[in-house]
Amino acid sequence: DYPNPPKSFFQYGGGGGGGKGGGGKSGGGKGGGGKGAGLVAPSQLSGGGDVLPDAGPPDAGLPALLLHAAVSLVSCCALLVVLLGGAATDDPMARLRRGLMTLVAVLALEGIAHLAVPQPHISVAVVVAASVVLTINPLPGRDGVPGLHMGTAPLLCVGWLWAVGILSLADLERSLYGTPSLRPYHLVVMFLGSVYLCTALERSGFLHTAATRVVSHFGRSPWGLFWALGCFSACLTVLIPDDIVTMTLTPITIRMCQLLALPEVPFLFSQFFAGNIWAVTLVTGNPTNVLLAEDLGDTFVSFAARMGVPGVAAGLVSFALMYITNRTKVDVRADPTGREAGLELAALDAGDGPGEAAPSHSALGRFESVAAASAPSSLAGQDSEGDGDGERSSLGSRHHSPEGERGSARDGTFTRTGVFCLVRVLTATLICALESVHGLPVYLVVLIMGACSIVVDGLIDAAFVADTLRHMPWELFSFVTGFLVLAEAMSVTGISLALASVFLPLAHTKSVAYVSGFATVLVCNLNESLID
Repeated sequence: DYPNPPKSFFQYGGGGGGGKGGGGKSGGGKGGGGKGAGLVAPSQLSGGGDVLPDAGPPDAGLPALLLHAAVSLVSCCALLVVLLGGAATDDPMARLRRGLMTLVAVLALEGIAHLAVPQPHISVAVVVAASVVLTINPLPGRDGVPGLHMGTAPLLCVGWLWAVGILSLADLERSLYGTPSLRPYHLVVMFLGSVYLCTALERSGFLHTAATRVVSHFGRSPWGLFWALGCFSACLTVLIPDDIVTMTLTPITIRMCQLLALPEVPFLFSQFFAGNIWAVTLVTGNPTNVLLAEDLGDTFVSFAARMGVPGVAAGLVSFALMYITNRTKVDVRADPTGREAGLELAALDAGDGPGEAAPSHSALGRFESVAAASAPSSLAGQDSEGDGDGERSSLGSRHHSPEGERGSARDGTFTRTGVFCLVRVLTATLICALESVHGLPVYLVVLIMGACSIVVDGLIDAAFVADTLRHMPWELFSFVTGFLVLAEAMSVTGISLALASVFLPLAHTKSVAYVSGFATVLVCNLNESLID
């Protein structure tokens, strides 16, 4: 049914086709100008057969192609071995040096292979794999030396793609600027504003105080705590991006479970399921929702009308599945001796990086006190007697820093700073909902609210602004930007077109929604969702 079908993955030398392609919105067919237009709609393939690139890399023969593929596979395996093999090493700098040398060797070998047998799709696949591996298994730096992690690895790989000529400056520009109907930089802009709003909310102590309230009410009922945590995460992720919710609540959840001698995994999944699934209901729930809404021409209200029912249905089903899969795990008591493992996570939650001193964050001390009061008497006794004053001091309950006092009162009440930060988040969501009235896009509203919040906070308390900016997850911006460029690289080299060709026979049937949906779920769990 479709002329000129793709013959081989190795025959692609360019992206998805010229022309304006009347493919509508499905498959990225509407913006088809040039190399990096994304996936191709079926109507483009049936319209004239000029979608596939006329000129690709020279045919070097099957042996050369297999040699290039073998070199790439061996390089990726070597990187995996080095990362996994050095997991037990005590010296993080030694691990970083080995990882950096291995990455340089992988990129050097791939560069030589690319010069000898140009196959850009293989090269892009290698650097995407390296970026994902280093994101999952980061190598943190120390003493001012940057590490290899989600904030640096994707950018290094993008720089390599540009250096060897696989990506041009025009490709880099298009990866962020996009097309008139789809502007990827809107995602980064919205992320910038929302991250400040959410980080200020966390640094104000509001989330710590809210978690304290949850523990005090449900600490003696594991199932009550399980559902309360899921509902709390679901409510937050509807208003603010799910990435921020999970990053903020994860250390709190682990610390809470360790203090109450409960298994962490069920409660973490309660938070993760709710935080990610309920995020589809509103545009503000996930930055990628902005791209989807722009491509569909949706406003805040129309997007909620489109995704509200599916989002709520999926969220309720996830709660039912969480009960089924965790019904024998939630009431199980964990080993109290594992409580020490939460100290580093508690430090990260307070904003201190690895290797820094234990946090002097009084909110953590208050959180421990409330959790100990809600815990069984045996565990509470261990807190007060077995651990001694040393642990109390290390957790910060006897140290009172300005950051902690700004967070929440010692009796667990919400402060004006915390309430003000919450009101700002709710106001931004309300203004986004009135998009049809004022005409400002969602990303611009969030950016303006974030900028205004910085100005207002600076006038009220400059130290609070400095503290919030210092604890913002800046590596996320380079992570998002890097993977947007890698997604463009997949389009430029024909990987996106090759993947799209798999679904072309189903394009005019109802089955394509189910098949592509399940395929997307699989790829998102193996890779970064931005690439999808």
